[in-house]
Amino acid sequence: MDMVCVIVWASDADAGTGDPAGLGAGVGAGGEGPLAALGEGRYLVNVRDEAVAGAMIDVQVTERPVLAVVRARVPVASATALADLLEGARAIGQVSAWSVTASEPLPIADPTEGDRCEGMSQIAILRRPERIEREQWLRTWLEEHTTVAVDTQSTSGYLQHVVVRALTEDAPRIDAIVEEVLPLAAATDLTVFFGAPGDEARMAANMQAMGASTARFLDDGTVDAIPTGRYVMRIRGPHM
Repeated sequence: MDMVCVIVWASDADAGTGDPAGLGAGVGAGGEGPLAALGEGRYLVNVRDEAVAGAMIDVQVTERPVLAVVRARVPVASATALADLLEGARAIGQVSAWSVTASEPLPIADPTEGDRCEGMSQIAILRRPERIEREQWLRTWLEEHTTVAVDTQSTSGYLQHVVVRALTEDAPRIDAIVEEVLPLAAATDLTVFFGAPGDEARMAANMQAMGASTARFLDDGTVDAIPTGRYVMRIRGPHM
């Protein structure tokens, strides 16, 4: 089973806090039918919401601001097979889409019913620097860095997507997407974010270790780090 990742880009006027219910309904209006026909029972929507407003770590280097990140498992990740889904997403904004893999070193605890997941979900969009070959880049990130990221942050869920290929012609070049779930307090307290609640010395040590690890495979200007809420959207209708 493949996974598709769709980013809906915001206009400048929409670059602030999003409306998760409205975005979910907008995607669902055109996308739930195609997903149900593909046998899918749910999809994920990540959006800046009121709960993460004012997050201290908020970095975006992509020229177009992110309005929403939509992901779903699909039997075929191709532009042709997903044409109806992509068209549905375009009802709420400009769309780029990619076929991606999915690896979950720390499974994310989703609510039983469609709702907002607990905590803050940080979406990181990664680009491989030209100084490092793809295989070495993947090995450094997936095999060596993952443990450091989990050990130096208050991570309760960790999901890694390697980009296989773009599905839309105007998609910007990206190489991976990461979702890290942390306590909601991590949005405004760096000691919580870096796994050291109230302990600034330990926070500094964790930040140094994390920075040294990421410097091996990422450069300045190659990462977006976007605070979001994670919403599980259930699909009504026949599905497997």
